[in-house]
Amino acid sequence: MADLERILQQLHDSEINAGVQTFYDAGMRVWIGDESNGIQSERTINRTGNFADPRKWPEGVTAASWLHETTLRLFPESPYAKGHGN
Repeated sequence: MADLERILQQLHDSEINAGVQTFYDAGMRVWIGDESNGIQSERTINRTGNFADPRKWPEGVTAASWLHETTLRLFPESPYAKGHGN
């Protein structure tokens, strides 16, 4: 799993705005963009747990992986993308 803080720092260094917000009873919201200039993409990652294990998160879907993949798609010419082999 990629380190979320490291990805956010690299996005910041590439002048790409992004954010993460948690919702205690649902999951988390991840986005690229900002309120002033518009959100370019966003995703809600919901917990998938059941009664026995309510805090379970989906396999393979992380805020870090979503930010990484979405940045490569939206900003293929950015320093971030070029630094990751794009």
